[in-house]
Amino acid sequence: MKTCEETSMDKRRQQARERFRKMRFGMFVHWGIYSLFERGEWVMFHEKIPLAEYKSLAERFNPHLFNAEQWVHLAKQSGMRYITITAKHHDGFCMYDSDLTDYKITNTPFKRDVMRELADACRKTGVALLFYYSPLDWQHPAYKSDWETYTRYWHGQVIELVKKYRPYGIWLDGCWDKPEKLDETWKLTNLYKSLRDVQPALLIGNNHHQEPFPDEDIQTYEQDLPGENTVGFNPISPADNALIETCMTINNSWGYNARDTQHKSATQLIRILAECAGRDANLLLNVGPKPDGTIQREHQDRLLEMGEWLRINGEAIYATRGKVFTACEWGTATHTPKRIYLHIWNITPEHQLKAPMPLKVRSIRWLATKRPVPYQQSENMLTLNLPEQLPDVRNSVILLEV
Repeated sequence: MKTCEETSMDKRRQQARERFRKMRFGMFVHWGIYSLFERGEWVMFHEKIPLAEYKSLAERFNPHLFNAEQWVHLAKQSGMRYITITAKHHDGFCMYDSDLTDYKITNTPFKRDVMRELADACRKTGVALLFYYSPLDWQHPAYKSDWETYTRYWHGQVIELVKKYRPYGIWLDGCWDKPEKLDETWKLTNLYKSLRDVQPALLIGNNHHQEPFPDEDIQTYEQDLPGENTVGFNPISPADNALIETCMTINNSWGYNARDTQHKSATQLIRILAECAGRDANLLLNVGPKPDGTIQREHQDRLLEMGEWLRINGEAIYATRGKVFTACEWGTATHTPKRIYLHIWNITPEHQLKAPMPLKVRSIRWLATKRPVPYQQSENMLTLNLPEQLPDVRNSVILLEV
């Protein structure tokens, strides 16, 4: 059943929302001049680097190995259906050819417009492109001294991004810096109207950690599964009318950090993707490219293993819905109208899986091998007899046809 908001929503935006929900898996990219320090995207703030010293990084930023088509190819091979990339992070440096500032990538030795090349590569291959933009700006003088001037500046840049590159969506991050009277302070409703006047189907997300606005589409959980708040950023429950997304790092850093070698395994990441889908959410998984424009091998390897798993099991992720069961000690579940997918990575000592099932089951089989799974069904309970060892220890999927 549609909500009143969905009924009054522009049909093009409704279609864009539905397509986005079906994508389920995207690549987050945190990349900027901070990569030269190799210590993450907050290095200027955490190490109190003087602004003039930090801004001088632009004079030597030259990612000569950057290849937009290779990035998009990696995303596709990894099973990712969209890319969200930092057009401007909190340091204020623009990774695109903005007409509103000289502090931008086309004024570096590299000279090229990364966002244009990525937009063209995505368009060729059918990968959706969203732009991350930070309203918070550590270098713009008006941010602290002239709020009206700064509001015109950042609104102008976001509108400029949409007009120039026609992205699938805009992903804002930084309004939490001034959280009181969010709309009044940041003039978000005005901005959203201006953006939709340019592109009615544009999706909008804002990582402000508050209840989503009616004109926002994407509600993001940072470094947490939807509904959880282990890191303290996500106190709000998932909104019924929002597209839910978890954004997460492969190690513990967003921007490239050569010191951070605590990489999640491909097994962990495959399970996190399934957990997100099981909670009716997308996973936006981050990479932080190196200063030369390449993506580190450790992250490529993990992404490609996820893609290999998805080539076999993708129908249990893409275009599915979640919230089949509540907490499952054995894993999670997703579904389509006639199919239920059980994602299993834990087996009980009895080698059985029990799940409430009021629907009559027609058949049960392993998705990867199509081999039948022995089971018993009595009234509202389904019992599956499992082998001592799962076919795929990362995540074995069982298909129930109902």
